[in-house]
Amino acid sequence: MLFIREFYRNGNIVKDLNKTFVALIPKCSNPETMSDYRPISLMGSMYKILAKVLANRLKVVMNSVIGDYQMAFVKDRHILDSFVIAKEIIHS
Repeated sequence: MLFIREFYRNGNIVKDLNKTFVALIPKCSNPETMSDYRPISLMGSMYKILAKVLANRLKVVMNSVIGDYQMAFVKDRHILDSFVIAKEIIHS
């Protein structure tokens, strides 16, 4: 795909790729106020493809870049593990 090659070569994303359309989905049958709607963001498939390619390439180096004590947003690590570690430190 040409846009991925251009991204790696120049480091720039075509502006049209990053556009998002926000749609309001009604929560009930007769919505009257803004709280009766649920917003969803619809982004183009090309942007999703680029994000997936980058995520897959970052997986390879993720463990060497992120520290041992970073618990959230890393595969096989859970944010609750940090509370367990803190409890063990306090009670030791």
